[in-house]
Amino acid sequence: MGIARGCVKLMMREGKRERYLGRVLTAGRQGVFATAHNLERWALEMDYVFAPSWRRCYGRAESKEKRKNITDEALFLALGFDELESMDYSDYEGCTIVHDLNKDVPIQYHDRYDLRFDGGTSEHIFDLPKVLENYNKMLKEGGRIIHLAPSSNYVDHGFYMFSPTLFSDYYSSNNWKIKESLFIRHSRRHDKDPWNIYYYQPGCLDRLAFGGLDKGMYGIFFVAEKTRESSFDADVQQGIYKRIWSNTQMSSKNKSFLQKTANRLPPRIKEIIRPYYQLLLAKIPLKYHLKLIARY
Repeated sequence: MGIARGCVKLMMREGKRERYLGRVLTAGRQGVFATAHNLERWALEMDYVFAPSWRRCYGRAESKEKRKNITDEALFLALGFDELESMDYSDYEGCTIVHDLNKDVPIQYHDRYDLRFDGGTSEHIFDLPKVLENYNKMLKEGGRIIHLAPSSNYVDHGFYMFSPTLFSDYYSSNNWKIKESLFIRHSRRHDKDPWNIYYYQPGCLDRLAFGGLDKGMYGIFFVAEKTRESSFDADVQQGIYKRIWSNTQMSSKNKSFLQKTANRLPPRIKEIIRPYYQLLLAKIPLKYHLKLIARY
């Protein structure tokens, strides 16, 4: 997918909440859809202060150079990190570490990184539980993981498209501190058009689980912090079913009029009207299901 304006601004947003420092590892080399001039303008819009090394690298650059897209190293150094490393299955893009994340990561990379940036990579790796285990092992205590992951309308882009509930359920079950969970809508021109950014809370998309999203492309921006109690091998169950099992999914007073009415209908009638109900949901803008917080 590469790092576009929307992602850069979300990373600045997170960096303002808690300053970036130390060593970052990206999953694969990351293309950046931004010039030095773009980055400086976005920093002004986000009130983000770059690290001094940025000025040393680009402050006196020729205007022609400033029109070229910057490297992933330049971006992460500008954000505040001291060092960037990258890990990939192959070195064809010039990664610093060649390793197959389907397999255990070597011990010399354990507890090494302050940030693990997964910018559209995990969906291309078959053994997802092993990937998440490796991410855990490579991060220091207090380190952060950022996932930018595809959610809908990415057919055959990778092995997987992810539901936001995966990250919320996995990291909460494994005692990570969830810092940010966002749902993103963007066009096919994700590197040029603005992104709609929505807050995600577990359960807020339950009504769209069987249709209801429009033809837009959807993704996830998720940030979690590794704590002393964090693990990778907890028994993870999907949140919607945990809420049902604990009888706290919805009390009668929290159910909508439509839900209360539907519960009183005979099963045969429910089956007849279900497709029309889904069509009705599909015409309701996403902003009525989620809170729009920004357009980046």
